[in-house]
Amino acid sequence: MKQLITYIILCSSLLLVGCGGGSDQEGHSHEEEGDHTHEQPAQQAQDQQGHSHDGDDAHSHDEESQLEGAGVITQWTDKTELFMEYPELIVGQEATFAVHLTRLSDFKPVSESEVEFVFSSERGNEGSITETEVQVPGIYGPDVIFERAGRYDLAIIIKGMVDDTLQVNGIPVYSSAEEVPATHEDEDPNLISFLKEQQWNIPFGTEPVGRQTLYRTIEAHGETHPVTQKESIVSAPFAGIVLSSMNRDLPVSGQQVSKGHTLLRLNPAIQSEDGENYAEQFINAQSRLELAENNLRRSERLFANEAIPEAELEQARMEYRQALIRYQTIHETLQIEQDAIDGYGDDSESYRFELKAPIAGTITEMFVTPGMQVSAGDPLFRIADLSKIRLNVHLPAHLRNSLGNPESAVFSIQGSDRQIALNEVEGRLVSRGANVDPQSRTVSLIYEINNDDQTLQTGLFTTVEIDTEQKENVLSVPESALVEEEGTYSVFIHRSGESFEKREVVTGIRNRGQVEIVSGLEGGERIVTVNAYRVKMASLSSEAPAHGHSH
Repeated sequence: MKQLITYIILCSSLLLVGCGGGSDQEGHSHEEEGDHTHEQPAQQAQDQQGHSHDGDDAHSHDEESQLEGAGVITQWTDKTELFMEYPELIVGQEATFAVHLTRLSDFKPVSESEVEFVFSSERGNEGSITETEVQVPGIYGPDVIFERAGRYDLAIIIKGMVDDTLQVNGIPVYSSAEEVPATHEDEDPNLISFLKEQQWNIPFGTEPVGRQTLYRTIEAHGETHPVTQKESIVSAPFAGIVLSSMNRDLPVSGQQVSKGHTLLRLNPAIQSEDGENYAEQFINAQSRLELAENNLRRSERLFANEAIPEAELEQARMEYRQALIRYQTIHETLQIEQDAIDGYGDDSESYRFELKAPIAGTITEMFVTPGMQVSAGDPLFRIADLSKIRLNVHLPAHLRNSLGNPESAVFSIQGSDRQIALNEVEGRLVSRGANVDPQSRTVSLIYEINNDDQTLQTGLFTTVEIDTEQKENVLSVPESALVEEEGTYSVFIHRSGESFEKREVVTGIRNRGQVEIVSGLEGGERIVTVNAYRVKMASLSSEAPAHGHSH
């Protein structure tokens, strides 16, 4: 690739044109007051660079004399992190840039992308180079020959895995190596080397330190329950048997049912406790209703013809109402197939007493199996409408006076780290206990929450954090950024692409995954928030692992 890019540069006249050809050219300052944007000097000259784009050399961090012209750049946009190293740039000498590009959405190397490097100076566009294929994902290595000394700006335009543009200004190019001022800087002993290849191969993440509102919280425990008004138990209305032949499609726990859905077909027992089976009770009740209705119609006709007194008509009306109430009471929880009435008593298949779901919802418990005999009043199914559920919280009594706004809270289900805010699920406080439970020494708080998607079940244990004091505009970091050692906490500051600094911090309140930083950090400093422990392990290594950047 090196020969190819150089050939393209030479043949397409894209050799970069500076503003002067040697050290005697005017108008270009190479002193420190020039517009350098690189953050720290590179560690070696081109012939000593640790990043080899031929894949032969290891990444070196040895402390040696450096040239001011070599540079290391680290920049962040909303989408991309740039870590770029380049040697001292001498007119007429080929120089290779080591450009590491990281996508910030997942901190993975930018690959399968077109990356264009556009150089410009005070005279305008000086030329460009485009790379579309690399040997190591995330590492691009344009080879450049400069014809004139001066200061150059570099725009890095990414198209593909991300669409982004990064700008590096003031890159110095010298007429000869003699013009590059030799410098020697001691390497900061506090810096930790954690290479890009290491970062890319593990879950990793950084973010700038910011400020936000945090709350002091109190913790309590609870459990989820169905809403009382949205739960129903279906019981056996009479003693009977659940025949297997008539109940091949019994619903099961967890099944959704609509109102009126047939749950079970129950055959009455041959003999009930009062000596009369239920089928006979139903037939008798229906027969009495029919007789009472016919008698009432007859009495109304006779009274209209003045053939009977009014008292006799009222007696017929009363008998009809009594028969109707008895029939409705028996029939209330059953749906009888009318075409089978004439066959009642002929055989067991003719008894089609169907128990229907009184509400729409989920079967949360099932107490019956085919072949089972049941007594009147035995529970058969429990049905709950789980579109809303209740969160019963037990607040320790000694914390009852600390409650600020109990409607501002989050909860998590046992076994899950996800915290759900009450306002996410349209939660509201429906009850706040006035008394302390003498057994558990807790005060009850009951919340009703929306559960339209049925993601929450009843009977789950929960941990609830209820807000008390509010603290505004506090410096905070994610809990995952903290590394604890013998009771003290530290974070790792991302100083440049592969350099990190361990910093001890003093923490304050913790609130929903965020921790207040009382001292040790400043806003805007970038810290490791994912896999900080791996950076700590790297700090314990005596030397950085060798690697090569191949293109």
